Amino acid sequence: MPMNAHGSVFDPERLPARKMPTAGALSAGLLAVLLLAGIVHIVTILLVPHYSSADGYSRAAAVAGDKGWKALVPLASSKAAIPGLDTLFVHGFCKLAIDEAPVLLSFEAANRFWSLALYDRFGTVVFSLNDRTAVDGALEMLVVNSLDAERLKESPQADLEGMIIVESGNSDLIAVLRLYAPGPADKLEAEAHIGTAECAPAPVFIEN
Repeated sequence: MPMNAHGSVFDPERLPARKMPTAGALSAGLLAVLLLAGIVHIVTILLVPHYSSADGYSRAAAVAGDKGWKALVPLASSKAAIPGLDTLFVHGFCKLAIDEAPVLLSFEAANRFWSLALYDRFGTVVFSLNDRTAVDGALEMLVVNSLDAERLKESPQADLEGMIIVESGNSDLIAVLRLYAPGPADKLEAEAHIGTAECAPAPVFIEN
């Protein structure tokens, strides 16, 4: 019979039996982990709006003009209004509220690369095109909501013939116009083009 360090007899059969966790205990532990993970997830979701005030859409909305285009020449600086914009381009921003009325976007810049994109408040591109896909390199576009799109189908407007019609289910959009302007003179010319561009409500196109 083996002896322990104190000289007494060591009997393995006298050791207390190890208890295996029951199915109920395992389930309770798993439930606790899942509850904790769920709480962390919910807290994270609730904190997102608090810390997202400086997201791309919010920054663009702060710069965009309420009436017409607002030109912005990007700065290679951390203090730029919208960090990360390509400094080889001059940008134009305009807010669209198509629940109030359709919005007309009109622009022309011959022999210069440009692109336009419509973004919703989630930063998703709703529509985009550039000078190569536009007719004769010029932009003539009407942005409408679903109701006005149905009205146009029922009563086509002669004034809209040949115009691009974009339907969006999002009432609040931001149009972003980019003009290639690598040099100082190009930037001045691009700003002038944006200054003559149109971004305005166009209720006259819809017959009630």
